[in-house]
Amino acid sequence: MGLQFQCPTCGSALMQHQASQGFYCANKHHFDKSEAGYWIFTKPARQKPTGDSRQQVRAKRFLLESGIFSPLVEKMAAIIAPHLKADDCLLDYECADGFYLRALASVLPKLTNELNVQYSGVADAENTIFAAAKAQTPAALCLSTSKVLPFADNCIDFITVVDKPLKGKECVRVLKDQGLMLQVIPGARHLWQIRECIYPELTEKTPQINLPSGLIVKEQQQLQFSLSVTGEQALVLLDMTPYAWRASEQVKHLIRTKAFDTLEIDFVLVLAQKSLIES
Repeated sequence: MGLQFQCPTCGSALMQHQASQGFYCANKHHFDKSEAGYWIFTKPARQKPTGDSRQQVRAKRFLLESGIFSPLVEKMAAIIAPHLKADDCLLDYECADGFYLRALASVLPKLTNELNVQYSGVADAENTIFAAAKAQTPAALCLSTSKVLPFADNCIDFITVVDKPLKGKECVRVLKDQGLMLQVIPGARHLWQIRECIYPELTEKTPQINLPSGLIVKEQQQLQFSLSVTGEQALVLLDMTPYAWRASEQVKHLIRTKAFDTLEIDFVLVLAQKSLIES
């Protein structure tokens, strides 16, 4: 069937104008496609002034595209590939600037004998989805709140959630029965040497796996490696984490002046499946 869109306002099926490529529903709700190439399913005027600045988006993209997280991309692809079938739909939830979509679209064909996969991504910040479109991310890109995804029930085969909090049950709604979700969460030692600069008495804590009801864990893997990064690169990595706000200007200055020759990277990859009967 392929990717099916649904009106985020009233839940009706969406139809597409061939000329403009915009969507509309029977209740006359319209959603345009921007000049940059992404669909607008949430009104920018209603958006909270959150999200990264353009400078932050550029810095993160530059660092990620340097290849520092190649081991993570390869591990994700190795987990995903055996489960893909021709014409499957893969959604990257909170895809930001589309880095992981582009990386997976580059690696997965080599592991799946060039299977055709339909990629899609949603982000709630216009700066990041604009950057994803400008980078020619090979996916259907949507500016959308993650609270109401613009997709029909049970139409997505595979969802990736990379280092993002998963809120609500929208992912479960759009995922097919027995569809799969790969969630990547920071492990106990992730960015340990940077975090030591912020927390004087840092202790290891087992990461919590928080999945919505209706999903059952199939397997769990850990990925650990180390990086050599400059202080400036360390600050960009810190900016990708939820504890960046705890770093004072004094701490940021300290990090900027240091070199991190063996910075620990620690991820937990959780593969979960949608059960036939939701609990």
